[in-house]
Amino acid sequence: MKKEDFMKIMRSKATKPLTAEEEAFLTPIGIAIEDAFGLDAIERNAKIEGIQKLLGQFDEGQSAAAVVRALATKVDELEAIAKRGLGEDDKFKLRSMLEAKRDDILAARKSNSHWAIEFKAKRGASAMMTTATILTGAGAINTVSLMDDLEVLVIQYPANFIVDAIGGRQVAKVPAILRWKEQNTESTQAIGAVVEGAVKVLTDKSFVWRTADRVKYAGRIEFTEELAMDFDQLLLQVIDMFEQQVIRVWEAGIMTAITGWASSYTTTEFDGQIVLPQNAHVIQALRLWVENNGYNPDMIFIRPGDAALARFNQGTDGSMQFLPDNIAFAGLTPKISTNIPAGYMAVGASNIIKEQHSAFMLRRGQYGDQFKENEETIVGEVFSLLKLPTVSKGGWVYAEIAAIKALLSKA
Repeated sequence: MKKEDFMKIMRSKATKPLTAEEEAFLTPIGIAIEDAFGLDAIERNAKIEGIQKLLGQFDEGQSAAAVVRALATKVDELEAIAKRGLGEDDKFKLRSMLEAKRDDILAARKSNSHWAIEFKAKRGASAMMTTATILTGAGAINTVSLMDDLEVLVIQYPANFIVDAIGGRQVAKVPAILRWKEQNTESTQAIGAVVEGAVKVLTDKSFVWRTADRVKYAGRIEFTEELAMDFDQLLLQVIDMFEQQVIRVWEAGIMTAITGWASSYTTTEFDGQIVLPQNAHVIQALRLWVENNGYNPDMIFIRPGDAALARFNQGTDGSMQFLPDNIAFAGLTPKISTNIPAGYMAVGASNIIKEQHSAFMLRRGQYGDQFKENEETIVGEVFSLLKLPTVSKGGWVYAEIAAIKALLSKA
């Protein structure tokens, strides 16, 4: 404890700036403390006890004697830690450092003179997940009455996951490419009734190969050994959060693929029939469009805000009418997600789409300089293979809500 450090502590504990007289009084006390902390435990405690008797009370502040007493206690604690035996890891590291200094030690011993060897072991804080970066928002704690709430609040994600909604299937090994045959464009000649003895209309059928490529959704986190040792439960929470993050990206990728593959709205019998089109009318029109293509739609992808608007109809006089979900969504199962762009929705038949995926895989290892920096990496990944048949595009429609309202509006 240096005199300057003691004076800084005393100034920080005072509730108002120290006067010149108080500075002059405390400076020699600081010098005495600096001397006392250089003595052994018995002499130090005796000298500090004498110093405490000389100290008084700051106005509206903490007792200066209490500050000195706390400093002395801290020194005792550090001294006790220094005397504690070395652990196996400490011994291994010390042996490694001694081996590195072997030549210097031998040369010093042969010289028969006083010698000293300085060891420095310093590891810079990782730029990844150190205790300091992961545990933020802490304030000074000046009480021993403390309880840690070990529940970690994490970001929520939708419960009705898209893979569950479309009937995804987990497999042990996801192939790199999925190939299937589907019907190609039919003959333009119509088949109809013919009279006896007449030539039947000739028609033909053809098929074409289609393929889908496997997609990997993955990410990684990096953390220090200290975090894993000291906050093992927190690390488990972080890994769980990381897993959910990869899964959310997986879901977003599948929904983007489906909406990009789906057909565009053209026309239905609803066009030009609605005086004041609402979101619920748009849903009905999209459902009708899919039904006109010979499919039975059962799902709708929609954003939370657009879904909320679908539950209300507004009359021409401004009056509002609440619609239950079975009417608002036209009997479709809503997949409410922010992965759908604002102002858009998609309607279709879930049985058209096929998906297979691997289990979520976690791998733990090290790369680069991580071994000597006591850092580790966790990689999380999932493989997914999505089948979107070209011939079945009519079973899904993706459209802009405002554009459909314009088509439905009655002049």
